[in-house]
Amino acid sequence: MQAPLYDVVVIGAGPGGSAAAYYNARLGRSVLLLDKATFPRDKTCGDGLTPRALHILDDMGVFAQAEQAGFRVNGISVFAKRGATMQASVPEHPEFRDHLLVVPRLYLDDILRQRAIQQGAQFVGDAKVARITVDEDGVDIFADVDGQPTTYRAKVAIAAVGANIGFLRDMGILEYAPRPIVAVRAYYEGLRNLGDHIQAHFEEVPMPGYGWVFPTGPDSANIGLGLWREQAGAGGSLRAALARFVASPRLRSLMDGASQVGAIKSYPLRIDFTTAPTFGKRVLLVGESAGLVSPLTGEGIDFALETGKIAAEFLQSCFTSGDFGPKALAGYDRMLRANFQSMFRFLGYLRKVYVNPLLMDRIIRLCEQAPEVRQLFVGILMSQQHPAALLKPRVLRKVLIGV
Repeated sequence: MQAPLYDVVVIGAGPGGSAAAYYNARLGRSVLLLDKATFPRDKTCGDGLTPRALHILDDMGVFAQAEQAGFRVNGISVFAKRGATMQASVPEHPEFRDHLLVVPRLYLDDILRQRAIQQGAQFVGDAKVARITVDEDGVDIFADVDGQPTTYRAKVAIAAVGANIGFLRDMGILEYAPRPIVAVRAYYEGLRNLGDHIQAHFEEVPMPGYGWVFPTGPDSANIGLGLWREQAGAGGSLRAALARFVASPRLRSLMDGASQVGAIKSYPLRIDFTTAPTFGKRVLLVGESAGLVSPLTGEGIDFALETGKIAAEFLQSCFTSGDFGPKALAGYDRMLRANFQSMFRFLGYLRKVYVNPLLMDRIIRLCEQAPEVRQLFVGILMSQQHPAALLKPRVLRKVLIGV
């Protein structure tokens, strides 16, 4: 029996995949969305949604649902290595909202998946994609669905498989093994004096890593840290690293009487967009599959949502021309480079320059003293400002010599 032909098959129903499915369906394409899990399902993450991410949720018509499922955060507090601290509200922006949301992925991903379905995408869960083959007319996706071998056919595929490096290498798209950041997190309840800021902690975490406290409610939070694996300490135990962080002096009063809810979970984060492939034969990559996670903050949901939309809009020209060849799809890579290459390159520079014990305290103290620098710094953390601004000579001069 011949497999039904879809315009687009999207592999992976995280934020990037569901956004790609939604926008393709909104543009009139027949879309199949596949995921190896059944929903709702949890996903290990920091759960933070920047104003940039909220802008896409607005456009998809699901902001109100996300707001109901999450917790509003109005600012950020940064605690540097040697005692400097900074507190700031989310800067006003002509396009973006003036706050963040922290929405557990258990809820966010299902909201986005259901929105794609409402727009016309079909969804199949418990679909474990084994391989993809490509010919001159389309792409075949071979999957195990509920234990049964199943084949789907499409004119083009979109892979939104996160940091699943093995899958991309098996497809022949990724030819190297990226060095990911590793992150570990757990949920806690019964926290004291949590407030309405996300918190970034550098005191007890090997740099350039950092620890976070992202409130999920008035007295609950997602608490975790991200770092290179070799920085986890003796034995490389991420659990032990998290235990040291939550027991640190700065968090002691916050954690007094708190209890952990659920398991401690860890996950890799790909930050290699500047050198990563973004497409293969009749396949586009979105979000973390293309290395689109900030090397400064570890944030990736906003870029996943945006690239899901970009991929759908780009494919319109391919459907019009009927050309899905490598030269045509290279236009998608050029589009992503135009949008993100410079930003990611400078985010990497910024991490190397400032996220170290020598300069971190200086930049945080400068942010406290100079409101314009503080607003710029927070705008960069929210992915609303280009990071090159903090590397300008006048800013570096203020940090280094105070003039």
